[in-house]
Amino acid sequence: MKHAHDPYIKAKKIAALVKMSSITIDQAVQTALASIGGTVVDAKLKERDHRVVWRIKLLTAGGRVKVLIDGRSGKLLEALAETESPAQEEPPRVDAAPSSQPLSLQPVTM
Repeated sequence: MKHAHDPYIKAKKIAALVKMSSITIDQAVQTALASIGGTVVDAKLKERDHRVVWRIKLLTAGGRVKVLIDGRSGKLLEALAETESPAQEEPPRVDAAPSSQPLSLQPVTM
């Protein structure tokens, strides 16, 4: 019996997403960097709401930002800033140890 965590099934799903995507990971990263700036720390091809999207995670001077790029058009869909908690006044420091506080997502104005 095959399960969702089976490497073969994961590879087949990723291959199907790659075939559905019209833009490369490099193009998605360039769009995210041109729109938001910062340093890329993660990039994955995902399916969200029946569309293929590149999820690019960036580290900026203001903190971490999750950017979604449409996998077919290459257009920026949304950018969300990850914050430590609503009560925290300063953005998290890059060299700080990981916090045990939960992350929340906030829209980024462009």
